[in-house]
Amino acid sequence: MKRILLASVAVILLAGLSSAQSQLENPGFETWDDILIGSTDTIREPAEWSSLKTSDDAQLSTFAPVVCKRSSDAHSGDYSIKLTNISSLLVANGVATNGRIHPNLTTSLAYMYTDTLNSPWNTPFVERPDSIVGWFKYEPATSDTLGVKVVLHRGFGKQPDAAYLENWIAVATFYSPRNTGGQWVRFSTPFEYYSDQTPQYVLVVLNSGNGFAPVAGSIAYFDDFEMIYNSPLTATNQPAASPGFMYVEGNRLLLLKGMQQGMYQAVSIRDMTGKLVWNGHVTDDRIDISPANLKKGIYLFSLTGNREIYSQKIMVP
Repeated sequence: MKRILLASVAVILLAGLSSAQSQLENPGFETWDDILIGSTDTIREPAEWSSLKTSDDAQLSTFAPVVCKRSSDAHSGDYSIKLTNISSLLVANGVATNGRIHPNLTTSLAYMYTDTLNSPWNTPFVERPDSIVGWFKYEPATSDTLGVKVVLHRGFGKQPDAAYLENWIAVATFYSPRNTGGQWVRFSTPFEYYSDQTPQYVLVVLNSGNGFAPVAGSIAYFDDFEMIYNSPLTATNQPAASPGFMYVEGNRLLLLKGMQQGMYQAVSIRDMTGKLVWNGHVTDDRIDISPANLKKGIYLFSLTGNREIYSQKIMVP
């Protein structure tokens, strides 16, 4: 359940006097709220975040399983957030957001959104970070995939979004099917900017399974999210201010620039639905991706190391 922003913080933001760079609220999931969901029943949600049990549909929320729990298995501090896909009438995706959930039994009609009129369900954010990093553990069932999506936007924002895309300023996306074997793994993914405007809000969606086809039993833990600020980005696919970046030549060669030698051992390519298109090994800074036979479009490229994953959207011409 979201908390109302502290008045002192709001005053500082409005006055423009703060020199600190903005971060997500409760990014390490250390603070949790006990929420009454019936005459005697309570659940626990991380402060500034919400789940299916506090959606905008009270009837569906009543019957929804508890997919979000507090875990003492943390990367740092005392707690992390644990999301689990649970079989109910359908397979309920383990989902949490810093906005609010609009559920629907028809999965394609469900979405997460920033409620700009209700402060408990929105997160003001007025800066332009270079990337977002965080830590996760994942125990996928069969071929399931966890996801992190962060949208910087103005006005009303939702995800998935078919009606308000013009409000989006930037998007950072991370998918992983990797079973981490009980180890915490760091991920890093850059924002892709579509506009030179200043954001007003940030909407974050965390999933323990494929949003449209989750598999029952998948479990994901998240902890220690951080916005990274380097030089300002322009509307481009290449985060030139980051420690390294990737780009493609045609649809046959992936080139790595500025990556630490030996940090990554594998590469995967996914389309924008999260479907795996191709994977292979990293042997040097020039990788033959011709077997993927990529068509023109945008793909999510991920480099995987023992304790690190770096993802980046790339346009294939």
